[in-house]
Amino acid sequence: MSAPTKTARVEQVATNKPPSLTAGEISPEVFCAWEMGCRQFFMHKEIPEKEMVKKVAWGMQEPIIQDWYLNDQDRFDKLTFAEYIKEVRDYWLPTDWEDTVRQKMLSSTQGQRPFLEWAVEIQTKNTLLCDTDSYFTDVYLKYHLESHMNPHLAADYRDERITKPDLHKWIDKVKVLDNKRIRNLAQHKEAADTAWRAGQGKSSTDKKLTSASRYNAKAGQTTSGTSSTKPFTRLPSLTDEEHQLLRDNE
Repeated sequence: MSAPTKTARVEQVATNKPPSLTAGEISPEVFCAWEMGCRQFFMHKEIPEKEMVKKVAWGMQEPIIQDWYLNDQDRFDKLTFAEYIKEVRDYWLPTDWEDTVRQKMLSSTQGQRPFLEWAVEIQTKNTLLCDTDSYFTDVYLKYHLESHMNPHLAADYRDERITKPDLHKWIDKVKVLDNKRIRNLAQHKEAADTAWRAGQGKSSTDKKLTSASRYNAKAGQTTSGTSSTKPFTRLPSLTDEEHQLLRDNE
C-alpha cells in the first residue's frame, strides 16, 4: 500500500532524541534514514528492546500510518524493532521497491566517475536491502564492481592481479589504481589542449601572412598600373661620320 503523493522526510534534532518521519510517501532511502535515526536514539538513551517500538512508532507522522499502528498497537509494541521495521516495509513501501533497488544496482556501471565514488554509491544502495533476500554479500558486491568498472581500469586491474579478500581493502587498492588512470587522463587532455592552442596560434599567424602577401601583391599591381605601358627601345650608337656631322654643325 502506498501513502499520499508528497514525499516524506526525516527530522531529528539530536541523536539522543527520537526521529520524526514527516507525512508523505516513504521512499526506501528515507525509511532507511529513519531506521538509522531510531537505532542511534536507542543507543544513546539505552532503550531496552521491549520498549523500542513504542518509543518511536508515533514519530511516523502520516495520519493513515498512525491509524494503522493504533489499530494494532498492542501487537506492534510486542515486536522487536527489526520485526516492526519489516512490517512497515512490507505494508507501506511500494510493492516493487526491493526489485527496483536491486535492478538499479545491477545495471549501474562506473563510466567515467572515480571508482571510489561509484563503489560507495553501490554499497549505499545495498544497505537499503538489508534483511531482504536481495542483499548483496561482500563477495557479490566485489563481483559486481569487477564486472562493471571502467574498461580502461579493468585492463589495468587484470594486469595488477589485486586479490585482497577484504572488500574494503580491495576497494582501496582499486581506488589507487583508478586515481592513476584519472591522472593519466588529465595529462593527456592537457597535452591535447596545448597542441590545439598551438595549432590555433599557427593558423592565426598563417592567416596574417596570407593577408599581407595579398596586400603586397595588390600594391604591386597598382604601382605597375600607373607606369607607362610603352616598351623601352635602345637606340644604336652613332657612326664616326655622324659624330663629325654633329661637330661641324655646332
